[in-house]
This record gives sequence, structure tokens and C-alpha cells, in this order.
Amino acid sequence: MPNNTGTPAQTIAQKMIKVDHAGENGAVNIYRAQGLAAQIRTRSLLPQLREFQAHEMHHRTLFALYLKRQGVRRCVSYHMCGIGGFALGFVTGLIGPKAIYATTYAVENVVLKHLAHQLDYLKNNDAEAYDCVNEIYIDEQEHHDTAQSEVDPKNLMSRALIWVVKACTQGVIKFGMR
Repeated sequence: MPNNTGTPAQTIAQKMIKVDHAGENGAVNIYRAQGLAAQIRTRSLLPQLREFQAHEMHHRTLFALYLKRQGVRRCVSYHMCGIGGFALGFVTGLIGPKAIYATTYAVENVVLKHLAHQLDYLKNNDAEAYDCVNEIYIDEQEHHDTAQSEVDPKNLMSRALIWVVKACTQGVIKFGMR
């Protein structure tokens, strides 16, 4: 798997996949931490959290393999995304189902827009990167739609959490793409 021994990303496609890889590390750790907290707070969500975590682990592996084939080192934000994701996941997991769903909805809302933009660019610029991004899109849409159906748009805590998580997710993407 890629580490810090490759070359810096040379193309926009490589930069996109580096950021996606780091983001998937964050997502894996959000679900990992939410699963830990859910064992205390909301055991009924454990099967869904484990399923979503497995999806994110597969996505992270797809992007890691692309980076390895390209000889590109991972994003400098890789570990930051993992640590931040774990902290976010653990706190929201302890708060409970409303916070878990609001977090998933917020992250996936930003990610889906990000992926749609990438697909539009990659379809004419890097077929291998396009295939990686395209392969994960359906899972991310499923996570988004599942969470959206559980979010109460009138709940102040959910609205605030969605706003904060969206802003942080957008910030991490911008930081990684610089």
C-alpha cells in the first residue's frame, strides 16, 4: 500500500485520488469509532455501522492500489483524516443515533458533490482514476440516503452538527488538493 515513499502527485487525477484515499481513511475511522461508542449507547446501529465501515475500507483499498500503481505517495492529510474521523465518530457515537445520522449525511453530502465533480473531470482525463471513483459512488449515495431518511431537519443539534461537519469536510478536501 502507498506510504510516504512515492513521488508527489503530478497530475490533477493523482491529487484527486490522494485526497479521496485520505478521506476514506477518515470515513473508516468515523465508523470504527461510532461502532465502539454504539456498543455503549446504541447497539441496534452496530450492523449498519459495520457494513458502512466495510464499504469505506474497500474504497480506501481501491484508492491505495491506484496510488501504488502510479507510484504516488499518500496525502499529507491521511493521518489527520484518520485521527479527526475517529474523534468525530466517537463523540457523535456517544451522543447517539441523531448525531450518527447527521454526521453521515453531512459527510456524504459533501463527498457526493466532490465525487460528481471528479467524475466529470476524470472521464476525459484518467480512465483508471475514473473507474476507482465511479466504483465507490453507489455506496456513498446509499450511505447518504440512509442517513438523510433518519435526520430530523427541525432538530437544532442535527442542523448545527451538519453545518460543522460539512464545513470541516470541505476544508479537509481543500487542504488536500492544494
